[in-house]
Amino acid sequence: MRACNKGIGPSTFPLPVELAMRNRYTPSPLCLHPCNPRQRSRSGGFTLVELLVVIAIIGVLVGLLLPAVQAAREAARRMSCKNNVKQITLGMSMHEHTFGHYPYSRTGSLWRILAFVEQEALANVFNEAKHPNYNDPSAAEYRWGYNASMGTAWSNMAELQVAAGTSLSTFQCPSATGTRTVEDSGVAMGVADYTTPRIPSLRPVGHPLYYQGGEPQMQFSTAMTPASGSRNRNPLNKGGKARDITDGLSNTMMYYECVGSPELIVRGRQVAPTGGANLAWAGRGDGVKMRAYAADNLTADTTGSNRGKSTSGDPHVPDAPTDCSASSAWEATIDTCGTYRVMNHTNKSQPYSFHSGTVNVGLCDGSARTLSETVDIGVFLNLMLRNDGQVLGEY
Repeated sequence: MRACNKGIGPSTFPLPVELAMRNRYTPSPLCLHPCNPRQRSRSGGFTLVELLVVIAIIGVLVGLLLPAVQAAREAARRMSCKNNVKQITLGMSMHEHTFGHYPYSRTGSLWRILAFVEQEALANVFNEAKHPNYNDPSAAEYRWGYNASMGTAWSNMAELQVAAGTSLSTFQCPSATGTRTVEDSGVAMGVADYTTPRIPSLRPVGHPLYYQGGEPQMQFSTAMTPASGSRNRNPLNKGGKARDITDGLSNTMMYYECVGSPELIVRGRQVAPTGGANLAWAGRGDGVKMRAYAADNLTADTTGSNRGKSTSGDPHVPDAPTDCSASSAWEATIDTCGTYRVMNHTNKSQPYSFHSGTVNVGLCDGSARTLSETVDIGVFLNLMLRNDGQVLGEY
């Protein structure tokens, strides 16, 4: 019995305090009071007040950081958009170097540089398209290839429709939103957010390029205007040459932003599902003729166009007094009013971007610039034209 009792005596299982003394450490309160619920509650999680404080701190940090993150993202999108413009202008320059002329923009120009922006497969589809009268020497369309019109029964129509509907990131601004397709003869075509300027009709009184009655409309040319001044839909026509840009490649604009097609957008707000510039990279007539709009014209209304041209030969004496209440200006005396905007008011017939206060443009030397929407209109007109002979101001 003594042997059996020896193994279960009090000294065989030392108390926690005795064990702690042997190992020279202070026992945990949990060891001393394993069944004390009050003691256990003191080691629990956050109190409600502490949790609310943490949530409030996180909310403040998010509020401080989110605008910075959004600004950084937009800056990255703006730089990506600027790079797109640069790729387009370089593609146009490579086309001129390869074929001896720029694309003829009246029949679309972006689809003509597909091979120069790493889209050879798509380029082959457009190059293989032939007009129904392609082999008829008596027809006006003899030897015609694709001329950016989907209303024609092209030889490879099925493949052409699929190709034209492709969305190409190089031709679209990453900040742009919306439908991202425009229609031509029932065919959905990929949107383009960049365009080449057409002959500017907007020329303020006092500006050397002010349009006077009787002047030939093709007297001044943009970068890709044919030397002959032809404006028909013949795809065999050729655009201008680099040597025609007498103002200098770095002083002449090739492309600029006009985003948001097909929606009509006025000052950042969509006012109609259609009515914008309606630009497609495989579409026709991809140039935009610039018009000015009154700051309070929130529908891009053009019924009140103020032409203000002069037939007297003196650009300072227009036929009719300047009407500063007109809702839009076309051949107008806008510099005497100061109430019109020529950039970022609407994507109907202006340079327009989703970048606050700026528009990306590409120059004929292959470079890209970010212009402020407050740039002097005379400077902007001089940039649009290749042979105006004017000294370019600061921009």
